Parts: sequence; structure tokens; C-alpha cells
Amino acid sequence: MRLRLMAKNWRAMLLMLAGAWSFCATSMAGDEAPRPTTAAAIERVATHYAEYGYLSGSVLVAKHSKVIYERGFGAANIAGHVPNTPTTKFGIASLTKQFTAVLVLQQVEEGKIRLDGKVSDYLDWYRKDMGSKMTVEQLLHHTSGLPGDFDQREFGDGEEAQTRMYPRPFAEKVCQKNLASEPGTKWAYSNCGYDLLGLILEKVSGQRFDELLRERLLEPLGMNDTGLDKNDLLEKGGAHGYVRHAGPWYSAGPDLDRLHLFSGGGMYSTTEDLLKWNEALNGSGVISKTICEQIFSPGLNDWGYGWFVRKIAAGEPGAGEMMAEMRGDMPGNYFAWILRYPERDAVVIVLRNGYGSTEHFEENLQAVLYGKEPRLPKRAAKDLAAQVWLVPARWIGRNKLLAEFFTPILLAVGAGIWRFSRKSSREPDETLQK
Repeated sequence: MRLRLMAKNWRAMLLMLAGAWSFCATSMAGDEAPRPTTAAAIERVATHYAEYGYLSGSVLVAKHSKVIYERGFGAANIAGHVPNTPTTKFGIASLTKQFTAVLVLQQVEEGKIRLDGKVSDYLDWYRKDMGSKMTVEQLLHHTSGLPGDFDQREFGDGEEAQTRMYPRPFAEKVCQKNLASEPGTKWAYSNCGYDLLGLILEKVSGQRFDELLRERLLEPLGMNDTGLDKNDLLEKGGAHGYVRHAGPWYSAGPDLDRLHLFSGGGMYSTTEDLLKWNEALNGSGVISKTICEQIFSPGLNDWGYGWFVRKIAAGEPGAGEMMAEMRGDMPGNYFAWILRYPERDAVVIVLRNGYGSTEHFEENLQAVLYGKEPRLPKRAAKDLAAQVWLVPARWIGRNKLLAEFFTPILLAVGAGIWRFSRKSSREPDETLQK
């Protein structure tokens, strides 16, 4: 009897000691919940943006050559209820310049193009007073003296940008304007400069740009869902371009001409294909290490060859480390952004078909990569108004009689809400504006 009692007391003491040890261990570990994994933190950020209507596209984040997060959000085709996925094709606009730059440097390695060669050496139709001054390297570096064309209508979203034109007639008409500065002295972003590079490539190679692109880069890298858009991306199953208005409300973007965007901004791709491209830029074989070093060597305005290369600024996550980034902007249709962090061996790739809504999304993904807390946006007044409107609109839309009766009323109410939201949001919120 006494032995059984002693054994029972020993078991109780052991249980008490185990409980005390567990309590101490928990206390020493701290009261905070365990930090979420990088993938979980990215999911939290991405779903937040998607729920607010700020994100329609595809997101991929990789580290040490391994995908840690990829997912599509929103619709590639709203009317057809086709979702975006990691294999959805999007216009990548100025990300095209990276591919053009590599093709030029390959021709330089083979002795077919000289970096100090003049435009007139390759394009005999180009005006001599300018072409005899501008070099290939200056075109690559945006220091050719050509006027900057951010605000040029042919690269916007209006009628001029929708007019179909083949690359050479376009260059003859638009890309021979008087020089804005002496070549080599100033930096000015020029889509025309990269269009001229594409025409030079065609001249020296005897191939169309899209053929050279596929033969020298896309096929060797297995980038089967990437190419030059000849106004046929939708026929290839690519994402439609949309303009975001408020909340989750989007409308079809303008039908821009991709032909004249050409080697300066006419390509399409997927997040998965761009990961292959990112790996190739580490000097894996298809692209020589010499070329990889060249394209990431910054000149004026931190511009290399198709990339901005700089140290992350003070106050930003990862301050002091190197970063290479490039954005592609096709007004009213697509917005692409790729960011490389060589010291982290990480890359962020975001392709959107919901234009007009960034709200610092990519910067928040950078914060997550560096273990910092992201600053998630709040809904603006117009987004709240859109959300309020959406519920009755969907309910009424299911009933024809109700739709006929309530639609004029909802339109009037919606217009009032819209005017109020515009008035109340004239002072921009820095956390929401980019």
C-alpha cells in the first residue's frame, strides 16, 4: 500500500516538473506568436491587395533558384471567367529592353555590331545629321541625345498609340526628331532608341527581330510562353488588359498597337518564363558571363542595359544592398515589374493586367523578403463606394424586373457617391499613391 502511494506521488511530481519546464520554455521563447514563413507573409500581403481590388495578375517570388511563392489573382478574361495563373501570358512592355540589349551584346561578341558604331553605319535610311553622331552604346544607355518619350502620344493610350504601324515606318515617322542634347552627355529614356536597336539587329542578322529573339534566347532557355506580340496576344490565350476604376471594378483597356512597340516594349511573357530569364542572367551558359556583367553595370541615372541598378536607399528594407529592377508600363493594359536582389539571391516578379493600381505592392514584397513588416494599404473613399455599390448591383442583376426598376436609381446613387468620393479624396494619401 505504501509503495503504491509513493509511486503515485512520484508520478504526480514528475508531471508537475514536466509542466513547469514547459511553462518556463514557453516563457523564455517569448509571448509572441511564431513569425509566419516568408511564403505565408507574402500570401497575407497579396490576398489583402486582391481583396481590395488592387491586384489582378500573377505573382512569383523565388530564392536560391527555388520558387517560394507563386499565384494568380483576378481574371485574365473577366467576361469569360478565366482566372489569372502563373502561366498566364501578359504584355511585359519595357521589360522587352532587357532581351534587346542581350541580343545586341551577343552580336557585339560575334563582331557583327560595334558598340562605338554609329546608327548610320547600319541604317542607311536614317537621317545622317543625327545617325552619324549616335552610337549603338548610347542607344543602349539612353544617352543618344534622342528626346525622352515618356509623354509621347505614340507610347501613351490615345489614338496615336492605337494606330497600326510596322517598326520601320514608325521609326521613320516618329524616331527622327531633332536631338535634345549632344549624344553621350545626358540621360533620357527613349523607346525610340530601343526600336532603332531592333532594326539594327534585323539589318546585321538578316532575320526578323522575333525570329532572332526566339532562336538565340527563348528556345535555348525553354521560354515557350514568351514572344513578340504582333497584336495577337489574345489569340494566344493571353490576358486581356483592363483599367481599374475603383474597388474590384475594371473596364477593358484601349486596343494599343504592339507592332510599333517592337523591340522597345512589344513582348509578352509569364512569371514562370521570366524566372527562367532571371536564372539565365546569372551567367548559366546561354548568356555569357561577360554579357551578364555588362548589363548590370550602371551608367548615368543608374541605368545598365535594360535595368536600373542601384543600392537600396536608406530607410527602405534592405538598405545598402544592391538591387536591379525594371518596370514595364503599357498604359491602360499591363504593368510589369521584376526586382533582383543579388545579395539575397532572390527575385520578385509581378505581372498585372489591372492597370492603375500599384499601392506599393512590390515594395511590400521587398519588405517581407527582408523580414520587415509590410505597410498594407487601406481602402480609399472611392473603393468603399464601389464595394457598397457592388452588393445591390449583383443582387438586382439576377432579376430582370428588378434590374429595369432599380438600375436608374442605382446609377443616380452611384454617381452621387462617386462625386463625393472624388471630392473627399482630392488630398492624396501617400500610403496609397505611388
